[in-house]
Amino acid sequence: MNNNPVITAVTEIASPPEDVWKELTDFAGYAQWHPSLSFVDVPTEILPGSQLRAKVSLGTEIDGEYSFTVLHYEAPRRLAWEGGIPDVLMGQHSFLLDPHDGGTRFTESEEFTGPAAVETVESARPQMEERYASYGSALKERLLSGH
Repeated sequence: MNNNPVITAVTEIASPPEDVWKELTDFAGYAQWHPSLSFVDVPTEILPGSQLRAKVSLGTEIDGEYSFTVLHYEAPRRLAWEGGIPDVLMGQHSFLLDPHDGGTRFTESEEFTGPAAVETVESARPQMEERYASYGSALKERLLSGH
């Protein structure tokens, strides 16, 4: 078993997985609802291996533009990408959509690897957990608003 730090947030959303998936994978629309992530030059087709570019705006020293490689794209169940600074700090970010009580249990998780992973994540764990929970809440609100 590895000791890589993981941040996970679970959000119950009263929309079916297909609706959640549609919003989650509308990368061009992230700027309208996601509190800190907006995608740039989104490819027309997303497949494993596709490259995504995004601007991260947290108000911290890690703000900037990053590239992510799509690892999994399994509609309407699982999306995962990987990005970061090779040989320093990488994150494998995943989203699982499970049918639950007529809606969706939305699980967002990120596993961090690299020499800076433990120190970086553990020193900021409470803030990161709160931030990830806010992402699920923002997606939930977006769906509730009818978009």
